[in-house]
Amino acid sequence: MSMNRIAYTAFVAFCAVIATLWAVSVLVAENRETDDDRRLITQQELAANDSLESCWKAIDGKVYDVTEYIPRHPTSEDVMLEWCGRDATEGWYNKTPGRPHSARAASMLEQYLIGELADAPAPTAQPEEPAPAPDPAAHPQGRVLLGLSPGTYLDGRYRGMFSDRGAIQVNIQFDLRDHHFHNVRFRYLSYRDVDYLALEEHEELYAVMRQHRQIVEYLEGRPLSAMFDLYAPENVVDDIDGFTGATLRGNKLISAIRDALNRGVYQWP
Repeated sequence: MSMNRIAYTAFVAFCAVIATLWAVSVLVAENRETDDDRRLITQQELAANDSLESCWKAIDGKVYDVTEYIPRHPTSEDVMLEWCGRDATEGWYNKTPGRPHSARAASMLEQYLIGELADAPAPTAQPEEPAPAPDPAAHPQGRVLLGLSPGTYLDGRYRGMFSDRGAIQVNIQFDLRDHHFHNVRFRYLSYRDVDYLALEEHEELYAVMRQHRQIVEYLEGRPLSAMFDLYAPENVVDDIDGFTGATLRGNKLISAIRDALNRGVYQWP
């Protein structure tokens, strides 16, 4: 082998070693930067970030900055604001009583991790089994609630709506036959300028639209009193893509149905 070839081989090997050392140093620097970003956060600092402009919350000793996620959350701002600036572990594992957020929601949460909480309590283990279903006797039965506004509802088509601060959020239509729901459908369904009926399957909030469709399927053929089951929507629909029935605000749907009944028959059969 000539001297030139030996020198060339040695030079290539030297370059490879330099490149490897550079790559390792970059990875170490990136890891160090990540560790620095996830710094130790005091209770006082956490408490200072308790608003829409800066919302931090602690879960199992880790601190998350969820400010950017608030506008995307399917519930009202108040639901998120309740946990800003404090330990939110209890709320995280009890999105509905005894029911934690889903694995997908946990995966989404990790992108907002900014640090660890100083003097944090021990992590809370997720419940292994779902909590028992609520006792039906804990609230009045549907027929009792309907009795609060006595009257016989005639067969026909009904339309009603729910609005908040002048903005229509729910417009529902259904046929009534012998006090049973038929042909239930949403004519309009919106929240925070999001038209749920126009969402496509690849969009994140489409999961909530699917849950509303499950509600329609649930009511179909059932008696009027079934609408009061929507006070606990988590018992009516499935947990889909990190969202739970609690996000549906079933009381809005109940109000829209009651509005339809109060308006009377929209169209005769």
